Amino acid sequence: STPWCLDPGVDWSRYTHATDQLNAEAHAFVRYISPTPLEHELRLHTIELIRRTVRSKYPDSDVECFGSVGTGLYLPGGDIDLVVLSPSMPSPPLKPSSSLLHRLASLLLTSSIAAPQSLVVIAKARVPIVKFTTRYGGFSVDLSVNQKNGIDAAVRVRSILEESLVLLVKAFLSQRGMNEVFTGGLGSYSIICMVVSFLQLHPRIQTAQINPNRNIGLLFVEFLELYGKHFNYDQAGITLKGRGGYFNKHDKGWYRPQQPYLLSIEDPNDPQNDVSGGSHAILRVRQTFAGGFDTLTS
Repeated sequence: STPWCLDPGVDWSRYTHATDQLNAEAHAFVRYISPTPLEHELRLHTIELIRRTVRSKYPDSDVECFGSVGTGLYLPGGDIDLVVLSPSMPSPPLKPSSSLLHRLASLLLTSSIAAPQSLVVIAKARVPIVKFTTRYGGFSVDLSVNQKNGIDAAVRVRSILEESLVLLVKAFLSQRGMNEVFTGGLGSYSIICMVVSFLQLHPRIQTAQINPNRNIGLLFVEFLELYGKHFNYDQAGITLKGRGGYFNKHDKGWYRPQQPYLLSIEDPNDPQNDVSGGSHAILRVRQTFAGGFDTLTS
């Protein structure tokens, strides 16, 4: 089923060439999966309810949004990533205690924010969180404590082109269960960095040989080709500094002999942080990108 092809704003009879049809369908698909103003407002309202609830018990706290909702680049049903910021709670490298996380979980439950059977406290993760689904709206929420780097980690997506390509890649991976870091896939931040790098270094965009906004479908195919077929994961890492480029993983000390195939992306906000270091299933992601390219070009 392709309901986005029913978009009344698209005259499909205009597009006789396969590439033009692909570009038009890519634009229609992005419009279809993008949140409406009402959907976005509901998420913001939910975040405000959670903020007020947490503040009612912890007056010195604030609740901030980061991740996909923070950038507006989320898919239908995507998680809401929140962080409680409070000077009276432990900050990294100290982790919040299990009892603090359970108190937050209890507060969300008794305030009728969280659906009763949905609450899960994950206290022993690298970033401890409270996971739950909201009682109203059914939004999936991950709540951490004093993880300020999550807020800072917003590589600002500067154009409609970047937004569209990020959403296409996210949807492609989401449909295949490969868009979550905890399962070894690629998180939103990694995807954004990969898209920005791809566009920074695209020779025909940099020399103005193509209009990228009219070729979003073609660029998506070329993105799959680059990261599925050609990118040298064993040797090269991605940096967005300046006009963007690649670095040698050996020189930066990021080469792992046991896992040479891992993707390395230098965090624009912290050059010592490898954004994609947790994406341990990157071989499967590569194969999926390559398979998508083969399907779309066959």
